[in-house]
Amino acid sequence: MHIEKHRPVRIRAMAGSLLVVLILGASSVRATTVPPLTLSQVVGGAELIAVGAVTAIRERWDLEREAPLTEVTFSVLEVLKGRVGEVLTLQFLGGPTPDGFTLVVAGMPQFAEGDRAVLFSAGNGTEACPLVGWWQGLYRLFYDAGREAFTVANHAGQPVVAIDGDPARMEARVSVEANDEQLVPAMTLDAFRTVVRTALR
Repeated sequence: MHIEKHRPVRIRAMAGSLLVVLILGASSVRATTVPPLTLSQVVGGAELIAVGAVTAIRERWDLEREAPLTEVTFSVLEVLKGRVGEVLTLQFLGGPTPDGFTLVVAGMPQFAEGDRAVLFSAGNGTEACPLVGWWQGLYRLFYDAGREAFTVANHAGQPVVAIDGDPARMEARVSVEANDEQLVPAMTLDAFRTVVRTALR
């Protein structure tokens, strides 16, 4: 596969025809178009729903696909849908290439060791992003020492304060003001887990 600096490149080996950009830096210059999904659609589209903590991140070049991949390994703390062992490794398109470039895909979730999250996964190993609706299939967890509980935020770290709608059309409502979470407490993991299980029935 021939790659020119700073020009768009199609990764044909991944499912779909995702347009990505190969760049030297760490920021992306093109948007990734993903249709908006309700929480109900995310739950329904997931092959696996699990609560996990990031234990390792590995970047590698896939010779067969001719593409860089980032493998994020989670210790599985709880499974809400599907089956998985004690460890889950999700494979994301993106990372360093043998030529010294970095492939960055706009909208691709990023992780750091120690992160905790509720993961709604589908197509792991075949899709460019193994989360339903990309960032929409990721809910981050943060520990609230005052409440002695984990609370739920969306992919961008905005606290989820409520789930609106019936089980068929649920949508997560997030805090949009910097201090909104002080007025309306973020939803706890326990409450979020109950909502997901209700949608699964």
